[in-house]
Amino acid sequence: MRSFLALVATSALALAFAACGDTVNPIDPSNDGGALPEGGNQAGPSGLPCDVDKVLATNCRQCHASPPQFGAPMPLVTHADLTASSPKDASKKVYEAVAQRIADDADPMPPSPNARVSAADRATFDAWVAAGAPSSAETCNSTTKPDVPKLDCTPDTPVAPATPWTMPRDTGDEYVCYGVELTSATPKHVTGFAPRIDNAKIVHHIVLFEADQAYSSTPTPCDSGGSLQWRMVMGWAPGGKGLEMPAEAGFPIKTTGATHYVVQMHYSNPSALEGETDTSGFDLCTGPPRQYEADVLAFGTQSINIPPNIPPPSIHETSCSITIQSVAGLQFAGMHLFASMPHMHKRGFEMETTLTSGGVTTDLGTVTNWSFDTQSWLQIGGGSGVVTKNGDVIKTRCAWKNTTSQNVRYGEKTEDEMCYSFTLYYPKIKSGLWSWAIPAGASTCQ
Repeated sequence: MRSFLALVATSALALAFAACGDTVNPIDPSNDGGALPEGGNQAGPSGLPCDVDKVLATNCRQCHASPPQFGAPMPLVTHADLTASSPKDASKKVYEAVAQRIADDADPMPPSPNARVSAADRATFDAWVAAGAPSSAETCNSTTKPDVPKLDCTPDTPVAPATPWTMPRDTGDEYVCYGVELTSATPKHVTGFAPRIDNAKIVHHIVLFEADQAYSSTPTPCDSGGSLQWRMVMGWAPGGKGLEMPAEAGFPIKTTGATHYVVQMHYSNPSALEGETDTSGFDLCTGPPRQYEADVLAFGTQSINIPPNIPPPSIHETSCSITIQSVAGLQFAGMHLFASMPHMHKRGFEMETTLTSGGVTTDLGTVTNWSFDTQSWLQIGGGSGVVTKNGDVIKTRCAWKNTTSQNVRYGEKTEDEMCYSFTLYYPKIKSGLWSWAIPAGASTCQ
């Protein structure tokens, strides 16, 4: 295992790395209010038995409402919806496809970060399917909880595009980026991030990056992998939460120059809707400087070489580790790690990061059913976090599937791969030798 001592000796190389989320739970699960109307209600009988209707309202209709939201391909509101032919496989009925996805451990519905369908709900739905999906004349009162979260703090700084984005009718999926510059005449910290959803019919997910340079404020198509010059700050997908910082820490807003943010939108328009526009982004809470500045670092590795033609269900995996040390005045010990966002690309399968200290292992972020489209911050230590000490070992394991005929290596493009566990910590390391990617670059892999 490589220590930070070796890192300092090779800091010139490490600084060349540039920036591009018990199982832990999403940050602040109590903040689950929303700005969207309730979905999934049906005036009069829907044709569904009420126990089945309740299962769908509880687990599916944040997206599969009428009309569908967040890029869902169809509603799951009426008996006619469920007995229609599946959009992806006309030989199956929608209810058969739903049952299959609910049971799919590799690609479940609802997707992460949402909880799996409970055993009781699954049994109810499976029994209905086994009976041939009979209709019912019942009138049900099932409702679906709004999805978009609130914060305990009051947002005062919007992150929004200069102009609305118009979704092309004939484009199923589009990644679009825009930049925002934040400045302040007096010292301030960002203390909370809340997603702001303008048009739920086409928004699939959102990612917020901090960048070293300004980016155009006009929304334009961009690569889904982002840029190696960006570091991930916040991600949201349906079922995800907002992020509030610990009371001791916040992200500083520059008083000289500007803090550069880039918002990456993933839009999905499977219904070929015409004229849909959007100005979604984030709303930030800001306030006086707190005791510590927060920052983002990455555990993991850039040493990725995934062989081709891996037969399912086999996977390729890499395990990388570092040992924490304090060297030459750089205090790598004493970092308070409080949230993580595992990050891979579309061939990712699962990822976990752990910290072992004195024989005790703490989960720093585990995702067992990876989805590129549902990245979010995860609590560390049940919300209390963990403080690094000299001799601690931090290990990251990434696993991928690759059925293509090409080797896959590290890079920013979607067809490349990554193995980063972005981790929020404080106090921020302030040194000319420091870069957010150094922990990943200093790891030894096997």
